[in-house]
Amino acid sequence: MTDTSEVGTYRRLFRDKFAEVDQLLADLPAAAMTWKPFERSPWQGDAGSLGWLIAHAVSSTVYLLKRAEWTMGRIEWSEVQGDQGKDEFTAANQDPANMLARAHAALAYVQQMLDSLTPADLEASRPHAKRPELVFTARFDIQHAIEHMSQHIGHAQLTRQLWALTAAA
Repeated sequence: MTDTSEVGTYRRLFRDKFAEVDQLLADLPAAAMTWKPFERSPWQGDAGSLGWLIAHAVSSTVYLLKRAEWTMGRIEWSEVQGDQGKDEFTAANQDPANMLARAHAALAYVQQMLDSLTPADLEASRPHAKRPELVFTARFDIQHAIEHMSQHIGHAQLTRQLWALTAAA
């Protein structure tokens, strides 16, 4: 039976997004991970490599869910970071198999975090540790994690399509 609760919906959306990461990495050679469609654009500057886009999708998801955990009072502010701290895209992540393992570990964290939620947890709010005019809510951070991940997966899907066109030429 499908879990139609709010948290069940989050679980399903994250599973779908991480399945898209799996699809992006399937049969991808390592050279594609550092490929960019261009170096610099007059609009918004530098292009992200395919691997960086995937790594950022994973890392920012963990970061935003850690921020939700902080908002709920479960962890200290110093623990709010992505799955690899500030090093989202290292040389090790230029290997598609390593990036896939990293994505699977992030999904396991996401599922564990979501499984631990109560309805009251979703209502938690807290002012930013350094900028009290910003107020975080657990629900917003979970939803923002899904939205942000979706955005970068979309970028990565388009970048992979462009890479495939140049690789086929």
